[in-house]
Amino acid sequence: MTLSQPRATVTADATVRRHGGHVVAQVLEEHGITEIFGQDSPELLFAVLDHSRFRVTTMRDERSAGFAADAVARLTGRPAVATGIHGPGALNLTTALFEAREASSPVIALISGIETTTKGTGAFQEADHVAAARPLVKWAARVERPDRVRSTLERAIRVATSGRPGPVLVELPNDVLTVEQPAEEYAAPPVTLTATPADARVVTELSGATAPVLLLGSGALQTACEDLVALAERLDAAVCVTHTGRGAFPERHHLFAGVCGFMSDREDGSGAVANAMLAAADVVLALGTGMDGVTTDGGRLPAARATLVRVDVDAGTLALDTRAAHTVLADITSYVPALTAALPGASVRGTREALARKWAVVRDAQRDRIAAGSPVIRPSFLMGALQQALRPDDLLVCDAAYSSVWALSYLTQGEHFHRITYGRAAGTLGFGFPGAIGASVAYPDRRVVALVGDGGFGFTWGELETAARIGANITCVVLNNSMFAYQVLWHELNGTHARNLEFVDVHHDVLASAVGGHGVRVESRDALLPVLRTSLDHDGLSVVDVVLDPHELPPFRKERHVGH
Repeated sequence: MTLSQPRATVTADATVRRHGGHVVAQVLEEHGITEIFGQDSPELLFAVLDHSRFRVTTMRDERSAGFAADAVARLTGRPAVATGIHGPGALNLTTALFEAREASSPVIALISGIETTTKGTGAFQEADHVAAARPLVKWAARVERPDRVRSTLERAIRVATSGRPGPVLVELPNDVLTVEQPAEEYAAPPVTLTATPADARVVTELSGATAPVLLLGSGALQTACEDLVALAERLDAAVCVTHTGRGAFPERHHLFAGVCGFMSDREDGSGAVANAMLAAADVVLALGTGMDGVTTDGGRLPAARATLVRVDVDAGTLALDTRAAHTVLADITSYVPALTAALPGASVRGTREALARKWAVVRDAQRDRIAAGSPVIRPSFLMGALQQALRPDDLLVCDAAYSSVWALSYLTQGEHFHRITYGRAAGTLGFGFPGAIGASVAYPDRRVVALVGDGGFGFTWGELETAARIGANITCVVLNNSMFAYQVLWHELNGTHARNLEFVDVHHDVLASAVGGHGVRVESRDALLPVLRTSLDHDGLSVVDVVLDPHELPPFRKERHVGH
C-alpha cells in the first residue's frame, strides 16, 4: 500500500546555485508533500522554501511540530514534515514520532546534524539521533555524502508511505547540505498496486457465518468507504471500529456498531454496542488493526468461540498473532472489493434492527446523563451542548485523556464532525492543540475544534501564539477540572493515595486574550451553549474555558481500569 500522491515533475532553476536544501525541497514538492512544521532547521532547507508552494508553520516546540504534522497525515492521508535542530530539538521531536508510529501515520522528520568532520568528537549538541529514533520509527538514517541527499530522502518517503505507514527520520548534516548540487529534472515512475484475489478460506468462513462482524482499524482508512460499505451490506454485518479507525466507515450508516474496547463500555458508551456485537460474533473479519489491549478489552474480545480472520499489509503485525484462524497478508484497498465480489448474494440477518435497538438504549442513557440536574457543569452536559453546537463539516482534534474518551461515544461523524483524530494511539498528552493547528493549516476553510483537558493543554499553551500568528480558525474547548483526573482515578482504583495531582485555578481564556485571541470562561450551565456557538462562529482563535465537575467519569466502566 502506498499513500504518496502522483509524482510531479519539478524543474530546477539552472541559474540558482543549488545546494542540498534545494534538493530536499524539490523531492518534497515532487511527492506533493507541502505542509512543513518546525523551527528554522535544517536552516539551508528553510532558507530556500518557496512559501507560495509550501505551507510552512514555525512552531514553538518540536514536539508540537510532530503532532501538527501527524494530524495532517492522518486527516489527509498524505505525508507531512516535522523538523528540528540537532541535539535537544531533535530529541524533543521523538515523543511525537512515537505517537505517529502507533497511529501508522507517515510523518517525515527532517533534522539538522553536526558536521561530518566533527562527528564523534563530542561536539556541542552532538547526539546519536538515528539510534535514539530507531525504536520509534519505521526507518532512520543520517546522510553522510552530498550525492546521497536525494536517494536517502526518496527512500524515506517510500518507507513512510508503503506497507503499514509510519514515521521516518532523516538527519541532514549542515556541511552535507552546503555542497553545491547540479540542477536536475527528475520524476520517479509511479508505484502501481496489484489487486489481491480473495482467499477461498475467508470466503467460506464468511459465507457460512450467522453473526459476522467487521472490525476496522487505522489500516482501513485508505480503503474507499463505498467498498467497505458494500462488503458490510453484502454480509449484513455489524461494523465496529477501533479508536484510531474512526472515519473508515460512515457512522450514521445502519450497520455501524460503534467504537469497541474498554474506553467506551459503559451503558452510555458506543462500546456497549460494539463490544456486544463482537462478543456475539461467530466470525470476525479484522481489517488493518493491531488488536491491542484497549481494542480487545484486554483480550476478552472477540469471544473465544469466534473465528478470527485478520487482514493486514504488514507481515510483522500478523506474525504477532496467536489467536487468528486465518491471517491474510494483503493490501486492504484491493482485497476488500475482491472479497465482496467473491461472496455470494446479499445476506439478511436482521442486523439493522438489532443495532437500532442497542443504539436506542445507549442514546437514552446519554440523554439521561445530559439532563441530570447539577449545580455545576458536568462533562456529559458539555457533550450535550457540543452535540447542538457542532456542524457535520467541522474537524475535531482531541487530546489523549478524558476529552477524547467522551468524544468516542457522544460525538458522531456526519452529525457533529466530518473527521476526527486524537492522541490516543500511544496515549500522548499534548497532542490536541498542536494537532488542531495542523488541521487548520491543511483545511483553512473549515472550522477546527480542539477538545482538550487542562492537563494536556498545559503541555502546549505556547502554541496559542502560533495559532494567533498564522490566523488559524480554531476553537479550543478546555475541559477544566483542575487536575490530572485519570491519575487520580488510578490511585482510587488501586487503593493508593493521590498526591500533587491538582492544579491552581488557571484561566485559560486569559491565555487566549494574551495573544490577541477570543477567550471566554464558562462556569454556568445556562451560559454554555450560547458561548460555544459564538466562539465557534468567531473567525480566528477562540478558547472556551469550561469549569467542570471533576467527579463525573467518561463512559467507561471504571473497574476495567484497575492496574492500567
